[in-house]
Amino acid sequence: MGLFSRKETNEQIVKRISANAGNVVNMFKAYFNTPKGLDATKALIFTSALAGFSCHKAVEANHEKFMRVTTNEGKNYYFGDDLNRYLLESSLSVIGFITVVTGITREEVLSIVAGFADNVGKEYKVCGFEPKLLYDQVSDCWEGIFENMTSRYTRSPSEWPILFGIVVQNILITALNAGAPKEEAGKIAIECAVAVSKMDRDSF
Repeated sequence: MGLFSRKETNEQIVKRISANAGNVVNMFKAYFNTPKGLDATKALIFTSALAGFSCHKAVEANHEKFMRVTTNEGKNYYFGDDLNRYLLESSLSVIGFITVVTGITREEVLSIVAGFADNVGKEYKVCGFEPKLLYDQVSDCWEGIFENMTSRYTRSPSEWPILFGIVVQNILITALNAGAPKEEAGKIAIECAVAVSKMDRDSF
């Protein structure tokens, strides 16, 4: 081998992270299992929200920039190009992992993003969940699995959204195989990822 390591291709990055992502998928399948089988909707909402959370955390950890929007009530929400790169702009974005198996168009994705932005400063729910409740549950999960899974299975914060994008994609495929409507499931996943990516403790 020469002095410099060969840069990984996107395919190699996904393959490397996927080797361990199955452990996270199996953990969530076990957690959301019921006597009738996987509660695919709850699993999809939670893992999608966690993927959005990972985008926000990647921006923080990499000391990148947010565009902060403050409501009249003093609540803060976070937008910007650096966040969007992990969420929907890069070739390995969270939403990219969702749309590749659902066929949701970019126009539909942008409509969901705009819909959330329009709700900033208003009362709203995220796929039927109170935003703070969903955020708190996801935040607690993040802290609980960070050392044993997230940081072990990735090489940098920039890979956190890739890991959880792969996780969401696997949960989504399971839901689709169980008969979930493709477009509805895809839009649920996108809505949750988008919403939680824009939140922090001071958003409530």
